[in-house]
Amino acid sequence: MRVTRTWTRILALAATVWIPFFAPPALVAQDGDVTLERPLPAPVVTPSFFDRAVDRGWRSKDGSPGHGYWQQGASYEIRARLEPDSGRVEGHVRILYASNAPARYRSLWLHLHQNLHKEGVRRNEATEVTGGIQVSNVRVDGEAVEEGDPNQGPAYRIDGTLMELRPAEGMQQGDTVEVEMDFAFTVPQNGAGRMGHSDREMYFIAYWFPKIGVLDDLRLWDAEPYLGNAEFYDDFADYEVELTVPAGWTVMATGELLNPGQVWSPLTRERLAAAAVADTLVVIAGRADRDAGTITEAGSDGWLTYRFRADSVRDFAWTASNVQHWYATSAVVPDRDGDGAEDRVLIHSFFRPERAPLWEEQWLYGKQSIEHHSRYTGFSYPWPHMTSVEGDGIIGGGMEFPMMTIIGPYRDRSAQDLFNVTSHEIAHMWIPMIVGTNEKRHAWMDEGATTFLEDESKMEYWPGVDHHRVEATSYLRVAAAGLEQSMMRHGDYYEPGPGYGIASYSKPATLMAALRDLLGRDVWEEAYRTFIAEWAYKHPTPWDFFNTFERVAGRDLDWFWTSFYYETWTLDHAVEHVENRATGGALVVVEDQGFVPYPAQVRIRTSSGRLIEHSIPVEYWLEGHTRFEIEVPAAAGSVTRVEVDPEGLVPDVDRDNNIWPRG
Repeated sequence: MRVTRTWTRILALAATVWIPFFAPPALVAQDGDVTLERPLPAPVVTPSFFDRAVDRGWRSKDGSPGHGYWQQGASYEIRARLEPDSGRVEGHVRILYASNAPARYRSLWLHLHQNLHKEGVRRNEATEVTGGIQVSNVRVDGEAVEEGDPNQGPAYRIDGTLMELRPAEGMQQGDTVEVEMDFAFTVPQNGAGRMGHSDREMYFIAYWFPKIGVLDDLRLWDAEPYLGNAEFYDDFADYEVELTVPAGWTVMATGELLNPGQVWSPLTRERLAAAAVADTLVVIAGRADRDAGTITEAGSDGWLTYRFRADSVRDFAWTASNVQHWYATSAVVPDRDGDGAEDRVLIHSFFRPERAPLWEEQWLYGKQSIEHHSRYTGFSYPWPHMTSVEGDGIIGGGMEFPMMTIIGPYRDRSAQDLFNVTSHEIAHMWIPMIVGTNEKRHAWMDEGATTFLEDESKMEYWPGVDHHRVEATSYLRVAAAGLEQSMMRHGDYYEPGPGYGIASYSKPATLMAALRDLLGRDVWEEAYRTFIAEWAYKHPTPWDFFNTFERVAGRDLDWFWTSFYYETWTLDHAVEHVENRATGGALVVVEDQGFVPYPAQVRIRTSSGRLIEHSIPVEYWLEGHTRFEIEVPAAAGSVTRVEVDPEGLVPDVDRDNNIWPRG
């Protein structure tokens, strides 16, 4: 998600992450005295909960899921009704929760994310207050459970955005429990930039129902409060959802629509069938269709019920409108079902032309994004549709949910800006919607990978610019100013300023590009695609990511992870000195003025026309050195130009000192 936020909470970094602080600096003897030349990065130290998971066979040291890897299972049946005039949603949820955990536990933890909007609830920033979510008629395995103290017997308690539910019996491996409850809430206009309504003529409904938290192989229950900034950590589940809205209101949601004949008019179904095989625009509903009321069936007593089903998704979101135009086409993706043929994915775009004129082309951006990302990741988009919704009045940037994204109007921006955010939000369908990372604790895993993929797609659609270099500028500017914060910090606990955005978006994207250059494109792409394939529909950690890349590359990269991901060290190679000799030849001195050890490529041009390429391996800097001397032979003549990193691929905070003579 790209949303500018104001930070109001500062917590100590050491209390939230495990930091492998740098090892003792190398010792170098000079004139009989011992001086300190530079700090050296320590090896990555995995936390104890990760080591336990490895020891038990749930994860592997090589980054792949362990032979005993397990996850919990859940299915949701939800019925909900939206009253557009009041913005009220009322519903019922039935959850079947299956325990695969080799553990016994007494309580279930559920998220009530809508309580971000409840009076008095702890949050990281000012948020619209609408009363939060009200739950009632709570039942476990058919037995009523009342609000109270779970420590005193079967009961539930609500603390902010979390609900602890204590059944009469504890759960253990092999058990399944049924949880039911009614719920209701008033939709905020702006739900923390992630959901809401626009003039009660367009609704985007997300984080809207009681949802079981994640019990995983690392911390067991990892259900943290939703404070408004850090996003979500969700399990994969199956959903069957019935959504009731007034006739004439179109609904699109996570999953496949099961009853199109009951809700769409014959004309709408005909147009959708055409869009499902089209490469060009198909207008499903325009202004005339809306005015004529020819899009939906008449319904029963003026109401329509849409029924959706989705399997193995992290979440369920939906949108409803009685005014938005509806454009569609289809994207072509590599074979998904093993028949050797390409497959198609419906692309939907809902928008209001008077509010978002650039959206006339947004359907095309959605199509390109699905096609590009499917090819680049080596993992075809697996679901029946991808839907983008214009959310003027709700959001300025974009926010993603499975098969759904809400994006601002981009009214005063460029077409490329709208393309960028479309590509970014759709890239989230791979991480975290398929590769189920913990966005709250490690935002860089999804936002950084998504920003990198966005930049790749921009170079395909808007060629002529190295968008990875452009992306790097914001990170390098903040790093040079000393305003960085660690990428391994919890998403809720960044200090005010650029720390969260840089650590989550531009820096990890820049490091992905740098690592690709370091390892070579073929090796990097193999590691990247291996990580996605092995962790699809599972929950990887940063250490699984690190270990996968090291396994595929066959290299120890701890110096890279520690220097960039844990620490906020900077890389600054410089041409420190060039001494041309009267008899010909020269001495070139390259200095490492930062803390990050990194291989250096040096290009030297001489008066005789020779071009000398020299590589300084990372191992040299890891020995503690800060200077490297290159002797240019007399036969080459004098040195006329020296460049460090002539291709500009290294995240160096000061490129001015990479060149001699200084410009």
